[in-house]
Amino acid sequence: MPRTARPIRLATLAEFLGCAFEGDGDANVHGFGSLLGARSDELVFVRDDGYAESLIHSPASAVLAPGHVDVGDRNVLRSIRPAHDFTRLIEEFAPVVRPAEGVAPGAHVDATSNVDSSASIESGAVVGPGCRVGARSIIAANVTLTRDVEVGEDCWIHAGAVLREETIVGDRVVLQPGVVLGGDGFGLVADASGRPASMAQRGRVIVEDDVEIGANSTVDRATLDVTRIRRGAKIDNLVQIAHNCEIGEGALIVAQTGLAGGTIVGNGAIVMAQAGSAGHLRIGERAFVAARAGLHHDVPDGGRVFGSPQMEERTWHRVTAALKKLPELLRRVRRLESALENRSGEADASGGDSTDAE
Repeated sequence: MPRTARPIRLATLAEFLGCAFEGDGDANVHGFGSLLGARSDELVFVRDDGYAESLIHSPASAVLAPGHVDVGDRNVLRSIRPAHDFTRLIEEFAPVVRPAEGVAPGAHVDATSNVDSSASIESGAVVGPGCRVGARSIIAANVTLTRDVEVGEDCWIHAGAVLREETIVGDRVVLQPGVVLGGDGFGLVADASGRPASMAQRGRVIVEDDVEIGANSTVDRATLDVTRIRRGAKIDNLVQIAHNCEIGEGALIVAQTGLAGGTIVGNGAIVMAQAGSAGHLRIGERAFVAARAGLHHDVPDGGRVFGSPQMEERTWHRVTAALKKLPELLRRVRRLESALENRSGEADASGGDSTDAE
């Protein structure tokens, strides 16, 4: 749990957020905690009344909560966006320790690169020829920037990430450990013998401002043009984005999703965990793709699709409800088939007796 470097008055926190508070403004907060894991001198937050039971048992002396939530006799900061404001407080009063500015011993920075003096290049990092690293950006241990890579200002490229040649990263971008930008795409054609051969991959990756990409996710370079992640997109861990894809502004791509080459994801779209797309599809703006959905055709703007193969949400709910009834339907069909066979057998027997009598 993040602790503050010194005690912070509740009134100071309220002033920073620009929100109202109730209780003792001189009460001190020493850190930030979860509802049940907090210490008595820490601040917690709740989103709504659904957390009332947990709040009763929380040892925390102060809480950040919406105006309608009853917090008992605790000191409280009132916020309409408690989760976001809680994060703001942590980042301001208990920030992550940054590495020292400059190039650490054990880092390799090519003489032809341009690294801002306020940037941090940690031990084991490699900054290759022609690269540029902007002000206050952090290139963590064992990161590799191969050639002609550009990293903007205030970025944090975490340990083990690889940015291949000519990749461009904007400002305030966060790449978690193991991210690979600009690997060759999986573009295959048949050679003269009919065997699969890799097409030349000579495009690049552009990641715009305020993008975050989770651990061990990969974004392949375009075949000839650009694979682009637009401003403010958030990509979870273990996501595969293939060559020539475009991810729209503010889009959310959740863990283990795989997007085949040429997929376009519109602004504000949400693609949930383990979804997959065939190539050259468009997921519309503000569309919602449910977990494990398998896309084989476009999703319209604002569309909501579920299942594999994809179905419109209402259809998927009806199909899912019908599947629950399938075992009983099968039993009924078998009983009907058995009854029909019995009746057919009786009719055959009756017909045979009549013929013999004649």
